[in-house]
Amino acid sequence: MGDGFREIDLTDEEQGFIKLLVPTPAGDDPWGVLAPLRGTAWGDQIPEVSAEAVSHALHGWATPLTRVIGVKPYVHAKRIPADVGLCRLHRSCLGATADCRPGVEVPGCYEGPDLDAAVARVAARVAMAWGEGRFVVVPVGEGFNVF
Repeated sequence: MGDGFREIDLTDEEQGFIKLLVPTPAGDDPWGVLAPLRGTAWGDQIPEVSAEAVSHALHGWATPLTRVIGVKPYVHAKRIPADVGLCRLHRSCLGATADCRPGVEVPGCYEGPDLDAAVARVAARVAMAWGEGRFVVVPVGEGFNVF
């Protein structure tokens, strides 16, 4: 995709359809473009998962991944506090509503609240992924290289 992420769509006989968004590692840092979110309310909702579990899922056995992946994406979105999740354009947007924050119905024009434009773009990408039911995870450790 060129934005520092890879979207992965999996179909598993036991677990069904699973959508993932994983960052491209940057050097030794598996968080890649997500690194600025680490240690924030946003990063706290992005689980690190075993790269081995992701590898198994890519090869048709998603059960190990579903055991560690955590709650549904919309739950992560709901856990983002309003003070760090409200769209930064909410005061200037004519169509602004209470849905202008991460959630199931996050609008396509959502912009992350951070003052740094690059961090805001990453937060918006995460919010959009959660809105479409995509798990955002960081694979760590040894496993099949997904890139």
